[in-house]
Amino acid sequence: MGIDSQHFSLADRNRQDTLLGLQKQSWRPAVVLFLAWLAGIFLCRPLFQDRPAALVFLSFGFIIACHLQKTVYHHLAANHRPGESGLLFPTLGAANWITVGRAAAVVALAGFLPLTVSGFQGLPEFLVWTPGVVYLGISAADLLDGIVARRLHRETELGRKLDIETDAAGLMTASLLAVSLDRLPVIYLLAGFAYYVFIFGIWARQKHNRPVVRLQQRPYARIIAGFQMGLVGLSLLPIFDPVFTKIAGLIIMTPLLLGFLRDWLVVSCQLQTDDAQQAVMDQWAGTTGMKALPLLLRSVLLAGGLATLVSSSLQEAPRVWQLAAAFCCLLAGSGFMGRSTSLLLVVLLAWQHSPFGAAALPVAIFSAAVALMLTGSGRGSVWAPEERILYRNQHGPVRPGDSR
Repeated sequence: MGIDSQHFSLADRNRQDTLLGLQKQSWRPAVVLFLAWLAGIFLCRPLFQDRPAALVFLSFGFIIACHLQKTVYHHLAANHRPGESGLLFPTLGAANWITVGRAAAVVALAGFLPLTVSGFQGLPEFLVWTPGVVYLGISAADLLDGIVARRLHRETELGRKLDIETDAAGLMTASLLAVSLDRLPVIYLLAGFAYYVFIFGIWARQKHNRPVVRLQQRPYARIIAGFQMGLVGLSLLPIFDPVFTKIAGLIIMTPLLLGFLRDWLVVSCQLQTDDAQQAVMDQWAGTTGMKALPLLLRSVLLAGGLATLVSSSLQEAPRVWQLAAAFCCLLAGSGFMGRSTSLLLVVLLAWQHSPFGAAALPVAIFSAAVALMLTGSGRGSVWAPEERILYRNQHGPVRPGDSR
């Protein structure tokens, strides 16, 4: 008994020493985050004299930097593998540093808010492209930190938490930029801020000693999260007609908000679920709903493809454009790489130099293609290799409304 107690005491002391060492190292990510914020100040130098009021928005980046640094510091004790809380890693590790780099990029992205509010007036052309490129890079690197963590066997609870907070802060920041540039509708801010509203709701329930249920993983929600990142990143690029990006925003935000609503009903004990945390609505959506909707969307695209060839309203469009759009409609409607061909169709219609414009027929085809990217082409598809890619390796940390 005495030996066991002595061993436990030694292990506990070693853990405390490791934690103290991590706390001493925590100034490094703080420097990276706040240097990114200072870069935003440097970027906004032209506004100091012309539009000083816009510089108030720089405080947004400072708040994000403080929040992400607080996330790192307060979760250092979770720098261990899942289920191995007694064995802390003595350093953050490569994967966590990649996530810190992503977090710093989010802070730097927030530095563009004063510029987008001012409409980039009088600024170099390359700055107009930078927010979209930066956010797409942040989104792509979301895969990299997970890959590195698994390769090095350094998957940690700290990394999971920091990754979730970085993704949430990134979507919120990029949504604000896109809305301020009038490329997404104002209502899309609900998607950008939904995570923080959800977390506040959980905090309020716990504060009042009300029960909170722990969420289980929903693989489809991870796919929806990827679509949000892709949508916002592409919307920030000045190459798409805002009419179409706003329509896409309304369509793609809908399942995200419904997911948050569903998750809130679960965590607040208002929705009855089974042992796998599946409710009747989940079963319906996964069977009846997801079988009927793709077939309907494919029918719309097939009809839209035929109409594109014969419609008098599109006679001014070059024939090659009509043929390309009709061919993509045929492929997507038949279920041949439905998500991919729908993406090609979306780009073809939404590109700002597209000859189709925002007439009723292109808008209807565009809306159906965006929805089919979300649902997949469903049963009876000719070939759908994207499904294996999207649903492989569906494991990892769970986030409300956006499981991972």
